[in-house]
Order: sequence, then structure tokens, then C-alpha cells
Amino acid sequence: MKLLFENKLSTKPLVSIILLDWSCRESFHSLYYFNNQTVPREQYEIIWIEYYSNRSPEIEKGLSECKQSGKPSIVDKWIVMDMSDNVYYHKHLMYNIGIISSKGEVVTFCDSDAIFGTTFVESIIKAFEKDRNIILHMDEVRNTDRRFYPFNYPSIE
Repeated sequence: MKLLFENKLSTKPLVSIILLDWSCRESFHSLYYFNNQTVPREQYEIIWIEYYSNRSPEIEKGLSECKQSGKPSIVDKWIVMDMSDNVYYHKHLMYNIGIISSKGEVVTFCDSDAIFGTTFVESIIKAFEKDRNIILHMDEVRNTDRRFYPFNYPSIE
């Protein structure tokens, strides 16, 4: 296992967003959505975990662009597990690494190829402000209309 990138956070985030990949992602649009939230970026961290050995050029490019522009990093931690290609992936191992690596008071696992509204993180924070003793489940909506494919960056409003 390798930690390819770590953004040393100056404050403890409220929410840790953990995104899982097993060398299957063709689009990294979820990082765009997570970096365009209504709450300040320091209130949440983004952790990307790759099961196999893939080092995504898209994440490398995004990190470089953020550094050059002075924007917050597209991910705060980028972990590659370097599991052998002949081993079937186990999400539970990635869940454990995500939990151990997270710093947030609330940990959420999200589908790494989904679309997220600008208030997604805010809604998590507000739900836990109302009641800290909850388990929050947010369901997904699927659509077969190509206009709504995530890599087309459709509006969800």
C-alpha cells in the first residue's frame, strides 16, 4: 500500500468522503462535484482509494492544476493498495483503510462515479447537527438517458 498524496489539513474536517476504485473508473467527475460544494473545503476531506495499482493520470493532472492555481487539492489523500491483478477486489478492505485514514467526525462512502449536488456535504453536516446518533443512508437514482450521464456534467437542479 502506498500513500501517493496527502494534503496536510490544518483543521480537523467535519466530514470524510471516501471514494473507492478498483481500476474501473473512466471518468473522475465526482471530484469536480465534490470540489464545488456550498460548505468551505476545509470542512470536509476527500480520500481516493485504489484497490489495484492504477495511478490515475486524471488525478495526477487535477492535483497539478490545483497546485498551480492555488485551489484546494482535488483529493486530500490518494491511496493505492497495490493488490495483485489476479486478486478479486474486496470493498471491505478499502472500507477499513478509508476509516483508518479518515480524520472527519462523520465518515461517508460514496460511489466514485456518481453526481453530487452542491449541497451534498452541507446536507450531511446538517443531518448530524440535528441528531448525532443517526445512521444516514442516502440512496441513488439511476437514469438510462445519456443526457444525464455523469461525465456530461449535467445539472441536477
